[in-house]
Order: sequence, then structure tokens, then C-alpha cells
Amino acid sequence: MVESARTEIVQEASDGNPESGTCSELVPVAPKTPDAGLELKAMHTSYAVLSQLESEERTRAVRWLMDALGMSGHAPGTETAGSNPPPAGNAAAHAATEETPSARAFMSQKKPASLVERIACLAYYLTFYRGTPHFKTGDLVLLNTEAAAPRFGNASRDADNADRQNGYLVSAGKGLKQLTPRGEAMVQALPDREAVKAALQEHSYRQRKPRDTSSKRQAGSGTAGE
Repeated sequence: MVESARTEIVQEASDGNPESGTCSELVPVAPKTPDAGLELKAMHTSYAVLSQLESEERTRAVRWLMDALGMSGHAPGTETAGSNPPPAGNAAAHAATEETPSARAFMSQKKPASLVERIACLAYYLTFYRGTPHFKTGDLVLLNTEAAAPRFGNASRDADNADRQNGYLVSAGKGLKQLTPRGEAMVQALPDREAVKAALQEHSYRQRKPRDTSSKRQAGSGTAGE
């Protein structure tokens, strides 16, 4: 990576008027010499680590790094055929056309009022701003830390409540979860509480009851010899 030398034209004016002067010489201006060794080391180290990750993991790592370094735009090479595209819909189109907010700014804007709302907001950000529609609870925890939000006491329980009790998430198989249309509508409505209420009414959800294991416990605790 050798940068060609630039030149500047030095103009002489016999009568003091720059417009009447003639070009007498070209003075080379030495460019700033890049540190090729350091640049190659950064490339090699980054590739060595990122190449070991799966497509979604690599996408998250590169996007986080770009955000941390203040680099705007999409992460190069992340929209490949092997990566999961963001879901179609108005939210995806809107997210694609606007500047990506930081996780911290997004959460500050939405102002979730409960743990399950915060889970849904984090899921929304992963889906539409990080190109990660399928995620694990650990991904939510990492993004929560990046957003400088309070730590979860039990993130797995909160994610399960967002799923079973509120219908904001749903299983995507293999230990992964994804955002539901109900969760998407709720996050879009935030922080307007009246809009949230209307969105939840429009996307109704019947809470799934927890499995009743009391009968099994009673059956297993019978007295021998009865």
C-alpha cells in the first residue's frame, strides 16, 4: 500500500498579481507514511479471530466493533448469502433507510418500563439493526451491557416471561428465540403508552400457563405399603 506522492504548483507573480504569474516549478509534498506493519497486523489478527465464528456471530462482532470505533454504515461483507436477512416489513425498511442509533440511544429513546419490555427492545434492536433475527439469551445480555442498562437478575427467566407470559418472543429452535409481530408492534409504539396499549390489543395473546407438576410430585410421594 504505497501512496503516490502529491505535488503542489508554486506560482510566481512578477507584478504582485497571482493571476498573472507563471508556473515555475512543481514542489513534491511527501504524504504521511502509513504504518503498513501495524495495519497488516490488525488485518491478520481480526481475520484469525473472526474466521472462527459462525456467520451471525461474525456479523455481531464486526458491527459492534464498527459502533465502538465510531464508524458509520454497514459492516462490509456481512450481507452475504449465508447470513440471515432481516425480516421483511415496514420496520425493516424503515431501519434500513435511517441512520443506525447506538444501542444506548435506542434504549433511552424507547424507555422500557419492565424487564420483559426491555427484553423485547433488545430483541428488536438485534433483529432490525444488527441483522440477527434469531438470537440466544446471551446475545440479549451482551447487548444490554453495551446499552449500559441495569443488569438482569435472571435473564433466562425474563426472556421466558417475555415469551410465555407476554408473547413478545417465540422459540426459533435450537435454543434460539425470535421477535414476534406482537413484540415488534409493542416496541415500535414505545414510549407512547397509549400506543402500546392499542398495539397489544391489536395483537392479542393468550398467556400460556406454566406446566402443572404438582400432580406428578404427589404421585411420586405416595406412602409405600398403602
